[in-house]
Amino acid sequence: MTKFFRFYPLLLVLGLLFFAQGCGEDEDPLIENEEEEVTTVSVTFNPEDASQETVVYGFSDPDGDGGMAPSFSVSGSLQANSSYNVQASFGNTEGSIDGEIVTEGEDHQVFYQTTGADLTFTYDDMDTADRPIGLLTRLVVGGASTTGALIVTLRHEPNKVAAGTDVTNVAAAGGSTDAEVSFPVIIQ
Repeated sequence: MTKFFRFYPLLLVLGLLFFAQGCGEDEDPLIENEEEEVTTVSVTFNPEDASQETVVYGFSDPDGDGGMAPSFSVSGSLQANSSYNVQASFGNTEGSIDGEIVTEGEDHQVFYQTTGADLTFTYDDMDTADRPIGLLTRLVVGGASTTGALIVTLRHEPNKVAAGTDVTNVAAAGGSTDAEVSFPVIIQ
């Protein structure tokens, strides 16, 4: 019986420590890089030829998926055989998220796919690992076309070094889609 009493204080101390650890305040788990709902997208085309007009494509869906239909706007037309400096911008109900996209550049990439329009994009901005982000691009417009589409896709956690990944190949990059918008394109 004396052997049990020797270990009793040690067991009591260990039990109290275990109990005290379990009574601490529960902390909310830390969620890194929480994805945000993108409700606005704009693409601004600034012509390298100052005599041409700036063209802006806009998308807005303030209530997100469901509810009211999104609205689109297009001001101006792209000119055939011209070059543009392009700036894409993404936002939500709280405002622009462009700063977050740049800060977390290694986790984001914007892709530009076209159908029926002769548009060639090249990246002009890079993340800290010298890989493309895509908020800033350069566009070379080919010949005139009557109709086409420009699909702008913002990807979260893409594999920027995957084989075949380039400004147009969103499928090769993988990751998840934060936003994807298709704009009608007319080249004059």
